[in-house]
Amino acid sequence: MPELELDGATKRRVVERLAWTLKTFHEAEQKKEGGYESISWRGQLGGFRHALGIIIGQKATGEILEIVRKQTTLGFPHVGPVTDSGDILGIDSEAQHGL
Repeated sequence: MPELELDGATKRRVVERLAWTLKTFHEAEQKKEGGYESISWRGQLGGFRHALGIIIGQKATGEILEIVRKQTTLGFPHVGPVTDSGDILGIDSEAQHGL
């Protein structure tokens, strides 16, 4: 399936929504690190990123993530399977170390 290319208005909307979700994750993480709310936002960010990668491709997704990082000065959290102890398994190349 060919990847879609976002027009300027749609790309701006995706960046706005992703930036808002990332900020909301960081706010929740500051209130209670590893709490239910921050874990929920972490999952939403991961789902958003992965869906975007399927729709527009990894290169275009990486470009959008970089725009969001620069605008917010915030790192993306690590996403992946979670163990019973709360550790996240695997390597997430788009995540900031330690989040």
